[in-house]
Amino acid sequence: MKTSTKVSAILCAVLALALVVPVAAQTAYNRDEVIQVMRTNQQTLGQVRAALNRGDFYAAAEGFWKFAEGQNRIMKFTPPKGNKAEWDRVLGKFVDTALRGVGAAGERDAPKALKILEELQTLNKEGHSLFR
Repeated sequence: MKTSTKVSAILCAVLALALVVPVAAQTAYNRDEVIQVMRTNQQTLGQVRAALNRGDFYAAAEGFWKFAEGQNRIMKFTPPKGNKAEWDRVLGKFVDTALRGVGAAGERDAPKALKILEELQTLNKEGHSLFR
């Protein structure tokens, strides 16, 4: 094989890898998993509110943790609508806010935790407007 042919073959291989590796590194969007997380969030919202209203801070903390875990789990996906940077921003903020909710429940501060629950609902609406 000529040197120029070898160089061309190597260059083609490098370019092919450069195109394939980023695509392989992305996680395919799993619609079913995202829907499951959203439905769980909807159910958990009422459970957390009820737990806070009855002073069950342990159950409230569990619910806030469930919010954080679910959103963190789907953050790896690239949304079919909207852009990945916005997806990461909204879901990251949701996780951070849910973790603040765990803290508020640990402090036994129902008003603070209810305010955090409202923040989560606002983030949920923002996410739906961008990605649904």
